[in-house]
Amino acid sequence: MATTSFLYHSLGLRGYRHLATRYEGGSLIHHVEMAEDKRRCKRCGAGASELILDGRFRRTFKALPVGSRRQLIVLHGHEQVCRRCGSKLREPILFADGSRRYLKCFESFVVDLCRIAPIKHVARFLGVSWTFVKDVFKKHLRRKLKKRSLKGVRYLAIDEFSIRKGHQYMTVILDLDTGRILHAAEGRGADAVIPFMWRLKAAGVHLQAVAMDMWPAYSLGVREVFKDVPIVHDPYHVVALANAAIDATRRDMYRDLRGQNRKVLKGTRFLLLTGGERLDYSALAHLERLEHLNRPLFQAYLLKEDLRRFWRCFDRQAAKKFLGAWIARALATRLKHIVHLAKSLRAHRNALLDYFDHRISTGPLEGLNNKIKVLKRQAYGFRDVEYFKLRLAFLHESTPSFAG
Repeated sequence: MATTSFLYHSLGLRGYRHLATRYEGGSLIHHVEMAEDKRRCKRCGAGASELILDGRFRRTFKALPVGSRRQLIVLHGHEQVCRRCGSKLREPILFADGSRRYLKCFESFVVDLCRIAPIKHVARFLGVSWTFVKDVFKKHLRRKLKKRSLKGVRYLAIDEFSIRKGHQYMTVILDLDTGRILHAAEGRGADAVIPFMWRLKAAGVHLQAVAMDMWPAYSLGVREVFKDVPIVHDPYHVVALANAAIDATRRDMYRDLRGQNRKVLKGTRFLLLTGGERLDYSALAHLERLEHLNRPLFQAYLLKEDLRRFWRCFDRQAAKKFLGAWIARALATRLKHIVHLAKSLRAHRNALLDYFDHRISTGPLEGLNNKIKVLKRQAYGFRDVEYFKLRLAFLHESTPSFAG
């Protein structure tokens, strides 16, 4: 049978006296009441000597299970009349918060289980509802997020990911030093970024640089608050734009060509988009045939490969010289998509060159995007957007085997 000491050490019931333990309906039910010397007036704090017990109440609370057996705590409480302040109130409940019907240790147990198992499995194991488990975990994450400090933030990465079909996106902002997602907001406009930038400003954060793609809305959002912070465009997105320009050029040529010339372009998409160092012997032979039969497309391919060397430049000055020469060569091709790419790079010249002062990128955020996709897929989508954002805020702590 349970004792007062057992309830104290196993369930954290400090200041309560064990009355009885019964086994009913597959559950262990412990009856307890507050120890006399622990009684206090909830209003004025008067001790037990100034309290009169006048009336009773009973409340049942969920406690930690013992194996597959549920445990319940039945509190035999009292109404207390205080001689000092004259109030008549129910005695305070020390082992549960507010009007909650579960012990504080039960809440901690739910949170621990949610870190390693799906919410539906935690709910089934504990014999509670899915909503109950989610709400407990959500409150825990909310409290934890409030304690997070923004001091010390130096480098940020901004990117978006799709949350559902129909071009609906969510913007996320990552602290590149710690790997934490600091902010998530629906949409991919400046209004998804600006409120967080003001939070950083209010916290006295001194940003050194922000990495992002060439989407202008993010630059506008950052510049609205931090006017002089360098914006860095990293290699991943620039090379992706170059690949898109190559692919669009190939498609245009394929539509315009006929006969044998068209056959030369057939099956070259993978060849043109793959880095030269990864091509095998047969691919190199195909590339050589392309050089002789379609020189403009081959020149576009060489420009794309040459652009990848830009980030290997030793310093900003060398990079500036390299970029200027590359843009001039690209404009000289007169290929529509390559010319458009060159003009885009020229318009974002400073953001490209800032990479050599702050060698940051959105690479860590691209890696987290895979975790986000796993989180969404395992959860079959999140209907509670706030809960989803809370899960994102702590995605860096562990790889989520289960999403809930």
